[in-house]
This record gives sequence, structure tokens and C-alpha cells, in this order.
Amino acid sequence: MSVLPGPIRAKARVLSSLRALLHDEGFTEVVTPVARRADLGSGRRAPVGLHEGRYLRAMIGPALRVNVNTDLPRVYEIGPCFRPEPPDALHATEFTMLDLYAAHLGFEDLIDLAWRMVGPHLPSYTPERLSIADHVHTEFDIDLRTEPISGLHPLMAARIGADPGEPFRDVLGRYISRELEAGTTGRAVFLTDYPTGGDEPCARRASGTTAVLERFELIVDGIELVHGYTDETDPTAFTERAKAVGLYDDEQRLAQEAVEAGLVPADTAGLGIGIERLCAASAGLRDITPFLQSPQF
Repeated sequence: MSVLPGPIRAKARVLSSLRALLHDEGFTEVVTPVARRADLGSGRRAPVGLHEGRYLRAMIGPALRVNVNTDLPRVYEIGPCFRPEPPDALHATEFTMLDLYAAHLGFEDLIDLAWRMVGPHLPSYTPERLSIADHVHTEFDIDLRTEPISGLHPLMAARIGADPGEPFRDVLGRYISRELEAGTTGRAVFLTDYPTGGDEPCARRASGTTAVLERFELIVDGIELVHGYTDETDPTAFTERAKAVGLYDDEQRLAQEAVEAGLVPADTAGLGIGIERLCAASAGLRDITPFLQSPQF
């Protein structure tokens, strides 16, 4: 089935608007390799038949971050990403991501930038905020700002009926999806104050806290549109947390080496936006397929 020109024009308008805003904010558009050296593990990247074996990128992050320097303090990229899992109405094997990185951009400013980017393309939502740390304190009587995270794992697993031996990273993701994201129908909600131990080990631990990260996701009508975080500036903490959840790879190592060599500032922040999801939300749809160009190929 061919794609009607309407959705493609709508997508082009969204991309044009995002580029114009980022230009006004002092960002420079760059291009990073689609074929990467790092294998992120089973089922996370699709291999390609290139010299020395390469993998199609599933995210743009580290290779984009290393472009940040004194001359280019703010960079962004709009490009294809690939996921090996089976596609459905909200997932595709090839889709479009906008990722950006900026030096010395605070967490609150990052959230503000995210909404200024996507808000004009959405129906009349008033953005809300929900602190996961506050939710955990209320539901489990654990204060992640002052207490370690270890006691949360069995309690959260029991709440959702998960095997207590399941890794906390997986339990946390399922719990947030089921207990928090599912309640955003008809709303635009910034989930903030994520616990440590999840899918963004590179996010900075919030100052003065024990187990809270400067990370957010914007969930609109139950669908994640944007994720963002400030980068951990402590290289030891970053490496230990990433290794603990199996997310330390060659790309993260190369980015850390660039930071430690003084080539890239440690104080950076980044976010990513799923373009087809933003277009679908703009059109009031829960289906990204109309915005995938040339799907017959």
C-alpha cells in the first residue's frame, strides 16, 4: 500500500519546524555513522555485512555527544534508527529519531526545551509532571533521595507479579509502563526523578540524593514521545552503573575517553524524540505507519 502525500507533508512540516527552532537555539545539525562498531547484545542491534562486521544503530547518543566541544556546544541529528524486534503500530524496524546534545544545559532547561519542541505539534495539552521518586515514597515508603534502592526491587516485583529473580532494570521498566504510563490517557506527563538501576545509567545522579537520576520521559496519551537526561559527570559512577545493568559498551567507552581527554565537556545534556510518534500524536493517531516513507520497500 502506498503512503498518501498528506502524512508525508505533515512529517516534513514537523521536521522543518524542529530544525527552525533548534537553529534559533544555536544548535548545529551533524551526521553520525549509521553503521556502528558496537554490538549492544542479543536482539538490540541488527548486524550488517560490512568490513569487520558492523551493526545498524539503535540510538544516536554517544557518537553524537563526542561532537560537542567549544566550537560546537549544541548539536543535533535527525536520522534513521533500527530495531530488530517485530514491528507493530508504535514500533518499526526502521524509524526516524531526533537526538540532541548540549553543553551546560540544566535539567529544567532541558525539559523546557523538550516541550517547546513538541508542544506546538500536539493537541491542547497542559503538560504535567509526575515524580517517580515521590510515587515510590508514597507507594513503598522508600525515600530514594536518602535511602539505597536495594529494598525497592522485591517490593516492586511483588506489586506487578514479577519473578523476584528478574533483574531490577526489567522490573522497573514494566512497573513504570503498567502503573504510571498507562494512567496518562488524554494527558501529557513528564515522568521525572527516575531511580538508579534502569535503562539510562549514563544519567546524572541528582545532587544530594542517594538513588535519583536527572532523567525524564514525556508520555502523551500513554505513548513515550521524548526521553532526556543530563550526563553523569563522575566517570567512575557512570562506568559502574552502566556495567551493573549490562549497558557499558564500546561506544560508551569511547565517549568517556573523549570526556576524560578534555575533548568533550563532561557537563552535557541530551534528549531524543521519535519523529513518527510525534507526527502520529499530532494527528491524534496511535499508529506510526502512515508516517513511514515508502513502506513497500
